[in-house]
Amino acid sequence: MVETIYTEENKPFPNNPLPVLYYPKAVAHLLNEFDPAQNVQDLFEKNGYTNGWVNGIFSYHHFHSNTHEVLACIAGEATVQLGGPDAQCYSFSKGDVLFLPAGVAHKRIDASYDFKIVGAYPDGLEPGMQKDKAEDYEAIKQAVAGVGQPENDPVEGKNGAVLKYWT
Repeated sequence: MVETIYTEENKPFPNNPLPVLYYPKAVAHLLNEFDPAQNVQDLFEKNGYTNGWVNGIFSYHHFHSNTHEVLACIAGEATVQLGGPDAQCYSFSKGDVLFLPAGVAHKRIDASYDFKIVGAYPDGLEPGMQKDKAEDYEAIKQAVAGVGQPENDPVEGKNGAVLKYWT
């Protein structure tokens, strides 16, 4: 079951009227096999999300102005703030997936020592990294608004949650 998280504009973070999609334990079944990071990357790639990486979440608020981003927790757990300062914090643990619409600010508040994620972007886009010093906020908001709907859901494929919640 997919849950939705809505964020509001929180200047200098535009966020997005589209909801963040939260898939609890959606990739847990891929983590008990050999090379869990590659297993998750393979799932994302099958659904058109490439340019994958394995690391963590930055400890400062940031967002991507030109692309959506999928994050899967493959080890440990963290508390993640979505939407910028004073926004709500969420638990993000092994097996969970977050799909962030372009413009949604995110930050790691704290994490276990073993916290690790896989991230990827639709169609292998290079993410336009933005922090809290947006030079041209209105242009950035327009760029975020112009990011199209991905063809597939990163977890569920063709007929997944993106089709249900982002159209």
